[in-house]
Amino acid sequence: MFSRLATGLLAFALAGCIADPEPFKPTDIARIALSAASNESWVATYVLPEPASELIFARQPDDSRTQDWKGGPGYEVVQVDGVERIRRTDGQPFTEALVYMPPLYRSLPKDYGPFSPFGDGGLLAHTGRFFACPAECPSNATWQMSLGAPNRTILAAGKRFRDEARWTDTADGQNIYVGQSAPTETPDFLAVIDAALPEAIRTQLSQQMPHFMHLFAEHLGELPERPMLFASYDLAHKKGMGRQGGTLPGQVFVHFYGSGWTAQMAAPGFTEQLAWHFAHEAAHLYQHQVFTDTSRGAGIHEGGAEAMAAIALSLDGRADVVKQHVGALADKCRKLLGSRTIQAALTESDFDVAYACGIQVNLAIDADLRARFPDKDGLFAVWRRYIARVGNRTAVEADFFAAIADVGGADLASRIETMVSMPNPVLPAAQLPTQAGSASW
Repeated sequence: MFSRLATGLLAFALAGCIADPEPFKPTDIARIALSAASNESWVATYVLPEPASELIFARQPDDSRTQDWKGGPGYEVVQVDGVERIRRTDGQPFTEALVYMPPLYRSLPKDYGPFSPFGDGGLLAHTGRFFACPAECPSNATWQMSLGAPNRTILAAGKRFRDEARWTDTADGQNIYVGQSAPTETPDFLAVIDAALPEAIRTQLSQQMPHFMHLFAEHLGELPERPMLFASYDLAHKKGMGRQGGTLPGQVFVHFYGSGWTAQMAAPGFTEQLAWHFAHEAAHLYQHQVFTDTSRGAGIHEGGAEAMAAIALSLDGRADVVKQHVGALADKCRKLLGSRTIQAALTESDFDVAYACGIQVNLAIDADLRARFPDKDGLFAVWRRYIARVGNRTAVEADFFAAIADVGGADLASRIETMVSMPNPVLPAAQLPTQAGSASW
């Protein structure tokens, strides 16, 4: 049975390959041809520019590929020394390898879900899950990607395709959609919202996201491409219940999985929770991929998105609900810290502190600036300066404090540094704006 299945999938993969691939460029690691073979299995064919003894996956959250993925005839997916890789069973070098996997959702540690099924039959797939290199992947690595999905719509690289698609991918990859649903297209964004979601939730998402995106674009700068929104709803998921959301460049997405969501979505307060979630994720988009590579910097990145969500929802007439939530987060921050400083807790990778305490820091900046410059846009001005200061490089914590000083003066920067570096920090009551303020300083 195993060999017949493998042979059938191999035939499908070869039949679905897109003809006439481009020549390899210097940065290309491999061609990865994906075939959406069925609802039960996808196939990935790797073609290399030169022989290699193995392919090491770029993203290594756990060992789940060794559980889900199967090598084609003569190949295997294994974990050696904690690292997942593809290799031949006889150990010989190769220039082409085939693997297949079920398109199932998994909650991966600190990574994006590999596949997110839609209740209406569609599917979202994270391309970064497939990236692999013969050795450690260089920072400028690219992959020539293709996908065959007969009689289905494909959304990839910001474009809409039918039956097959081809694009070049890099960095963290992207989410690609495969299914029958026609995306909703507006001048502001392109969205695929699962038809299986309750109508009230679908309406909320389609109405709120343009509002958030307009606000953040006005104050933090337009995105280089029209953003994409994906919302999937998989009640058929068997192993528990949860929600995973996130952003990739130009993309916001959320996946609800498990049967318990039917009651959860009808519960009081759910619409406010969902609004906060999407405002937070939209804010991440407009942070323009500026973040540090240390755990201490998470308070800037996540705390900033939380504060921007609070501001957006306050301006949307929800200030009372927002104040209650910010107050609850302040209590949570104090409990999480104990006798630690915010910086110490973040250094210890206490990630909840990035949200619960980070929002307090960012809102304190906003309140100070708006009190002194009531016609200006507070925290957004600091973030504009921070984004401009960092440019295309990786940020460091000092960049954020320099941006605070540039906009609000050295005294404000010093007070914020004290707030994050002293035990038992004073967390001022939230002062939420009633108007967005001018983006001109």
